Amino acid sequence: MRRYVIIFLAGLFAIAIFFLTKYILQKLTYKNSVFIASFISLVAFILIVFSSFLLLENNAAKPSYNYKPPLIQNGKVINGQFAK
Repeated sequence: MRRYVIIFLAGLFAIAIFFLTKYILQKLTYKNSVFIASFISLVAFILIVFSSFLLLENNAAKPSYNYKPPLIQNGKVINGQFAK
């Protein structure tokens, strides 16, 4: 679910960057402002998605770890843990 939220927010941010860049370039009277704005918004989208996924996976468990789920022994719950 977090992955879809990141992609949605990155797309929303890229659209906002597109319109902001297009507005600024039209004020400066550049002829191909739509192309430049599209390029900048695409780069912003890629950077946001890439950096968000890196931050999301920063604290993730390593693939070599095995997960032992919680157990009930003698009526007590023993916490789950990651083990090599």
